[in-house]
Amino acid sequence: MKYNIKKIQGNKMKFAKSVFMILLLVFIFMGYCGFTFDNKSFAWDNKDSNSSKKVKTGRNVQILRNEANQTRGRKKVWLDGTLGLGVSKSLVQGANDEIRYTDDVGNITLPLYSGNNAKYKLKGWYNIKTGDYYIPGQRVVLKEDTVLYADWMQADYNLKPNGEPLVGNQPDTGSFVRTDMFDYNEIFNAKHGAKALTGIDNHNEIWEDNKKWKGPDGREYESFLFTNWYNYNKTRPDLKTLGFPKNLTNNRNRYTDDLGGYTITKDIVDGHNHQIIKDLFTKNSVPGREYLGRGDKLFQYDENGTLTGSKFGKGYYFYDSDKNGADYNKAEQRFYVYKNRQFIQNQDSGQDRTPGFMPFEHGTVHELTGQTNYWFGMKTDVDFFLPDDVGSHGGKGNQSAAGKDMRFYFSGDDDVWIFVDGVKVLDLGGIHRRMSGDINFSTGEIRYENPETHALMNTDTTTLKKIKSGNHKLTIYYLERGSSKSNCSIYFNLAPRYSLEIDKFDAVDHSHKLKDAEFSIYADKNCTIPAQLWRNEEDCKANKPSQNVFKTGPDGKISCYGLSANRTYYIKETKAPSSYPSVADKIIRLKLDSAGNATLLDNDDMVTLASSSGNQKLQLHVMNKKPEKTSVEVLKKWYNEDGSEINGAVPKSVKVALYRSKTPNTGGGSGARVPINFTTQYFGDGNGSNTDTSQLSPGDYKFSTTATSGGGIEFTLETKGLNGKKNIGIYSVTANGHTIRPTEIHGWSEQNCYIGGRWGVYPYSKATYKIDPIVDGTDIKITLIGYLNHNHTGTPTVSQSLSMSVKETGNPQNPTETLPSDAVKVTDTGVENPVVLNKGNRWYKKWDNLPAKDKNGKPYYYYVKEEPVDGYSTSYTGNGVLNGIININNVRIRDIGIRKKWLHVNGTEMTPNERPDIPINAVLIQIDKTDNTTREIPVLLNKANNWSKSWRRDNEELAEKKGHKYKYKVREISQVEGYDTKYQNNGEIEEGEIAIVNQQRLYKLPAAGGIGTYIFNLAGALFITVALLMYITSRREKARSKRTR
Repeated sequence: MKYNIKKIQGNKMKFAKSVFMILLLVFIFMGYCGFTFDNKSFAWDNKDSNSSKKVKTGRNVQILRNEANQTRGRKKVWLDGTLGLGVSKSLVQGANDEIRYTDDVGNITLPLYSGNNAKYKLKGWYNIKTGDYYIPGQRVVLKEDTVLYADWMQADYNLKPNGEPLVGNQPDTGSFVRTDMFDYNEIFNAKHGAKALTGIDNHNEIWEDNKKWKGPDGREYESFLFTNWYNYNKTRPDLKTLGFPKNLTNNRNRYTDDLGGYTITKDIVDGHNHQIIKDLFTKNSVPGREYLGRGDKLFQYDENGTLTGSKFGKGYYFYDSDKNGADYNKAEQRFYVYKNRQFIQNQDSGQDRTPGFMPFEHGTVHELTGQTNYWFGMKTDVDFFLPDDVGSHGGKGNQSAAGKDMRFYFSGDDDVWIFVDGVKVLDLGGIHRRMSGDINFSTGEIRYENPETHALMNTDTTTLKKIKSGNHKLTIYYLERGSSKSNCSIYFNLAPRYSLEIDKFDAVDHSHKLKDAEFSIYADKNCTIPAQLWRNEEDCKANKPSQNVFKTGPDGKISCYGLSANRTYYIKETKAPSSYPSVADKIIRLKLDSAGNATLLDNDDMVTLASSSGNQKLQLHVMNKKPEKTSVEVLKKWYNEDGSEINGAVPKSVKVALYRSKTPNTGGGSGARVPINFTTQYFGDGNGSNTDTSQLSPGDYKFSTTATSGGGIEFTLETKGLNGKKNIGIYSVTANGHTIRPTEIHGWSEQNCYIGGRWGVYPYSKATYKIDPIVDGTDIKITLIGYLNHNHTGTPTVSQSLSMSVKETGNPQNPTETLPSDAVKVTDTGVENPVVLNKGNRWYKKWDNLPAKDKNGKPYYYYVKEEPVDGYSTSYTGNGVLNGIININNVRIRDIGIRKKWLHVNGTEMTPNERPDIPINAVLIQIDKTDNTTREIPVLLNKANNWSKSWRRDNEELAEKKGHKYKYKVREISQVEGYDTKYQNNGEIEEGEIAIVNQQRLYKLPAAGGIGTYIFNLAGALFITVALLMYITSRREKARSKRTR
């Protein structure tokens, strides 16, 4: 039994092996003969269950044999340059539609040409069944009859003027606008939803909108097709060409008269990275798409508002095909924009001439001729800056310098998608008539309009109001996808920001970078308005305070951000690097045009502009050189005690000596009085302006005072507008060109101002500032913005619009020496030293040809020192220079003082230990000669204040009024017994010291007939005698008493 079972199992195994070998041979034979398993080669008969698994022979077998023969034989290849239109109707006139055959094994070399056409050239061959792509001249293997379509591209994209006049107002916008150009043809359709559903095997293909296509990511997408009405005109009603397939999706892929042709197809693309966006605008060339490169010089600039009219106006960049024709030149990567328009002429009536935008066609375009290159695309990136959040400030933010809303406006056909930072904000998708979209970055509204009737069709604010202030990128995707009329209008007044990098290095050794050089950047030629800049873009975006002073680091560089187009910036090196001479007297004028292209307005071997355009970063090289010889100047100025310059009599002359040292001036206060001068200016003229782009006008308000060098001052400014309105504010305050910021803000203006490139800025109306320490003479410039007050005089003035209070602060206890310890007087041959300054030489002297360094290369620092001048304090500005000017400031000392003198009987002054510790009350009598009023100021003199007190004439306790004349005298109230009181210099003085003199009294003998002191002496002697007699009597009584006992 077991044996039988094993035998049966063995037979089964042999049978299975035999079946397997037979099947293997059958499959090998079928593969060799070219059999295929499809509906044409096999069929299953399902009429009954007995025959359901039998293969029909006869006809099917014959088909298999025929296909095998075809596989082994020559293949027919249609090489169609007409793309299904036929030779007589071909879009590319002169194109071939020919048949060629492969060799017996399917090899064929594809032709380099398809007929003759001067305008187009053959780029490749496209297999309409498999989607394979071949290069002309390539040898390929084809296993079946095949239809290949020509992939055409324009032979010459280098269009240029042929005598036509060009516009002249075209700045180079390449630093913030980039336009890329694309050309498309029918092969794009074959890859994006057009499909030949029938007739593909015998070159009788009928193309249809298949509605779907599969992207490289495996996802299915809605069809996206270009349409050429020339194809429609030549094939209707039997539409079937790749250039105008059957059953096109209306509005998405075909223009219709729905809503008069103004139907927008939303959401064809859902985002910045949609596959259609990639396939249309990726910057390379593929079948159906040709990337041509950049397209600069498209936009004009309206500098004064005359070119764009009231709808747009001053400050707009624009291109408008209704105004100007444009040709594209690939070789030069630019457009040529003409003063005259380009026209598209209707082929039917011959009269309908419509302005058009056809960048690959020169001159008048004749509609539907079959040669016109209609299909093209542009991608434009615009870098821009938004000062404010979109929609903020009640929709009044993000204003242009002309006071208008910041906008982007487009009008045209067909598809337009606009993104900001990758987020879609405007959608004009589909094939439609001219439509417009208006993006308003001030109000946050997007308007869709019919530009021909100006009818509002829709509004939107969904995504726009999410955009915050700062730097952004606006991206425009624009397509001409139809083939009749084409127009394009783009207007925008968005402004970019620019960066500036200054590279500071030695003029001889460029690799030696100079650190700690200080640069100050201003917005006006007088260097009084600090430029509104930041260290970097991040600080600007974070709304950090602006600054205008920057210092080089170890790499010798500074970087700043925030420069604007159409501005001139004034750059001063306000502090030289260590051991290098100052160049503070030089101003670098850097001008930016409307596109941000920079130029230097002055020629200077020490300053070069390394980069001026092409991006948003400007580079400036500034060099310093150590000279062998140097020069030093000295200038003396005389000041009143209030800081104003003296116009009257001053000392006749002063002797000044020049010193040399190897020690730089380390700063610090000298303890002398230094002048402080306040001046004012405001934006605009007349009653002022609320924009910082207006001209500057000098203000009538001035104020001068003095302060102790090493101490400080604190001052409070308050503005006041007409009838109490807060429509004026404090724009800036600078001290010797350096911006100072308030230590305390008490109030804000209610005037909306345009400051630093943005509206919606409300300046301070009242603020307190401190400068501590003050070392040298200081010029303080106050700039106002807004509208001046004219309550009292009817004429707007700064003096009616600004009030100020000033007081000294600090405690300058450690004045520095005027000269370093190693300073020596200059005794070089031929050097006049000391010198005498006087009115004749205008208190000025210059020493030339001085050595700049010692034999070891160590720099010399030069100082001056004058002989003391009675009645004046002396301070120096710029002492310790390598070169340049030193100012000597002489401030008249005008003090009022009281001093108590204690004298002995003989008239000599008592020492501090001899003086009685008795507080003395007195009054300082102030006589206002202008108002004829008198005021008494109480004074306490005691040992603690060394029996003295003094007042500077600007002391708050004196409260002298500006312009009034005052005199002073003193009266002592306390009477000290045994002392006589008298005064010195107490005859109504303007300045100086009044002395109260208390001298001990000397008691003298009385006059004749008087008793004098005699009676007192006699009484004293009598009292002494009586006491003595009483004492003697008492002693005797005691002695007598003892003897009796």
